[in-house]
Amino acid sequence: MGCAESVAFLLLRGRAAASERFEALIRRHVPDVAVVFDPERALGRCLGEPPPVLAVDWSDPAGAAALCGRVRAQPGGEAVFLLAMTERDADLDGILAAGASDFLLVGNEGGGARARLAVARERAARDAAARHALAQTQARLVLAGRMASVGTLAAGVAHEINNPLAFVIANVDATLRRIGSMERRSSAPRSGLWARPHADGRGTSSELSEVLSLLEDAREGAERVRLIVRDLHSFSRAEEDHRGPVDPRRVLDSCVHMAMNEIRHRARVVRSFQDVPPVEANEPRLAQVFLNLIVNAAQAIPEGLAEQNVIELSTRCDAAGWVVVEVRDTGAGIAPGSLGRLFEPFYTSKEAGEGLGLGLAICHAIVAALGGRIEVESRHGEGSTFRVILPAATGSEARAPAAAGSGASSGRRENGRPAAAAPEVAPRQRVLIIDDEPMLTRAIAGTLEPRHETTATASARDALTRIRSGERYDAILCDLMMPDMTGMDFYASLAEHAPEQQRRVVFLTGGAFTERSKAFLQQVNARLLLKPFDAATLLSLVDEVVAAP
Repeated sequence: MGCAESVAFLLLRGRAAASERFEALIRRHVPDVAVVFDPERALGRCLGEPPPVLAVDWSDPAGAAALCGRVRAQPGGEAVFLLAMTERDADLDGILAAGASDFLLVGNEGGGARARLAVARERAARDAAARHALAQTQARLVLAGRMASVGTLAAGVAHEINNPLAFVIANVDATLRRIGSMERRSSAPRSGLWARPHADGRGTSSELSEVLSLLEDAREGAERVRLIVRDLHSFSRAEEDHRGPVDPRRVLDSCVHMAMNEIRHRARVVRSFQDVPPVEANEPRLAQVFLNLIVNAAQAIPEGLAEQNVIELSTRCDAAGWVVVEVRDTGAGIAPGSLGRLFEPFYTSKEAGEGLGLGLAICHAIVAALGGRIEVESRHGEGSTFRVILPAATGSEARAPAAAGSGASSGRRENGRPAAAAPEVAPRQRVLIIDDEPMLTRAIAGTLEPRHETTATASARDALTRIRSGERYDAILCDLMMPDMTGMDFYASLAEHAPEQQRRVVFLTGGAFTERSKAFLQQVNARLLLKPFDAATLLSLVDEVVAAP
């Protein structure tokens, strides 16, 4: 609701002689008063931001009560502070019944009129402040609920993307290997299609090289998608405040991947990473802090000047051994008057509609909960530096998690560009592939077949029947989530029918996003291969399993 002008009192007065006395009384004690005679105009003046006090002349009780009812009935009308003014004690019951906020009995007020009017103004101001605080709290709760929903949705979407992305990467890797072999053989005498020269004079080797280059570009694009999905899944995990040793440099790199769309047209990213110990933190929440700071840094820089501006990310240890992470930008900087309020909830220095003022407040709360602090330095027009200072993890907690693909028997595997092939092991081991995505099973089988004998099935129940009948496998690649029988149930059934086969299981997953799957992976000591994966990592892990006693 908005008013034509800002006033402390809006008086709706009538034509009776008492109305003149009401107006004179208010004007003696209240400097900012607006007066209207028409109820419709008074109602219209309250359709936007209500005046602090709407004073109603109760000389005409029926008309005044009707106006109070109409005010209360309109959207936001409960926010209007209605002060009823009367000279008759008999009006008080009707005033309260009509929904007035307070009343002023004029005539015997003596010296108390000023105090009564002051109380009315103070009550109106307190009510307005309470309503504003409630609205902000509601907005924050809505935002928190929306973020939780987005996180759940993102985890599900990441899972769905990872399945097709896994067989895209696996097939591109297989094609790269085969074309590479063809290119190496292209100098030998050829026959058929590959032997015919092209109209532009290119030979077969030239064409193979071009196809190989195109596939390498496609592989690079798929890898970029994989990293984005991985980072999104890590950022959006809806889990309890589980803490462990976290490498802040890896989290910064992940956040840069997620924020690159904001960054690429505004600035260059410069990393100045010194060796630092891990910090004890919840990784998704720490990522939330860093991502917010990086996005804010990007948004402080105008678009189109990427070569002239820098977002510098740095890590170091201070003299006390604390880990210091800095996000520095060469953007617009922060006005001195805003520096002291940056971490206040709902305060924002951005243009209207560009932010709710919650990001830095949440960052401050997260960092404080981790036992650290966040600082800011800025000069208007010269850029800003946000500094996150966190205690290093101590004792056994200071050991960073094993790197992906390190060979730990229960380690999670995720990977980037195709790596060097794993050491050779005895060929033609028996590998069972269980996944309800047929294109992925074909891609896995195609990768393994040169070295292993593979059997594929879309049903864990069928796989269990095979094992019950006596079949045994040197490695079992099993999808975690399947509609007929989950990998979790398959694993549990193996304990009864073939416990020695449990040690051969490698779970394939595009992301454990159900509560049951999360709990399961925390409880079992099984290998886990995250989709999408490349051929080298798949072969290495299978070799590791078949070589295990």
